[in-house]
Amino acid sequence: MKLVQRFKNLLAMALRSEPEEMRSIVVMQRKAHRFSEDELRAAGELGWSKKFDGKEDPMYFVSADSAALNVIKAGPHIIQVTSFPMRYAEDDKYVLSQLPQPEQKKAWAEHHACTFLEFFNDFSGEKRIPDAEAYASLAKLALHLGDPNCAAIIVPAKNIMMPNDGAAEQGLRLIINKELSMKR
Repeated sequence: MKLVQRFKNLLAMALRSEPEEMRSIVVMQRKAHRFSEDELRAAGELGWSKKFDGKEDPMYFVSADSAALNVIKAGPHIIQVTSFPMRYAEDDKYVLSQLPQPEQKKAWAEHHACTFLEFFNDFSGEKRIPDAEAYASLAKLALHLGDPNCAAIIVPAKNIMMPNDGAAEQGLRLIINKELSMKR
C-alpha cells in the first residue's frame, strides 16, 4: 500500500507543469550603485511601515554582506538583492527592436547597471507563494529603491518594462495593490 502511494506521489510530481520560474524585478540604473544596508533598511521600512532592525519584530530585517549576499526579510517573504555594474543585456539592436515606446528605448539606452530583486522564497521547498503576493512584495521594495539614478523597472517574467518617467511608480503601485494581473 505504501509503495502504491509513493508511486502516485511520484507520478503527480512528474505530471506537474514545467518548473516555476524565479519571480524578480530589476532596477535598471544609469550608473552602477550597490545599495547599502542602510538604504535597504530605509526602503524596507518605507515599504512595510515597520522597523527593519530585527528587534521590534524578528521577521523584519536586512542582512547585508558587502561582498556576497544582501537579503531583506519582510515577514514571510525573503528578497535577495544583487547589484551588477553592467547592462541588463548587451544585444541593444534586438532589445530596442522589441520595445514599442520611445520612452522605453530611451530608458534602455540610458541604463548601464542593474540591481536584481529576486523572490528568494522560490528557492525553498515550501509551498509557492501566489504570484500577486510575491510581486507585491518585490514592488514594495523596488518602489522605495527607485531614485533619479533609476532609468526603468523591468519585470522579466512578465515582459514588462516601465521607464522611470512616472510609469514605473504608477506600475509598481498597481502591482503592490494587486490591480495589475501578475498571473502566468
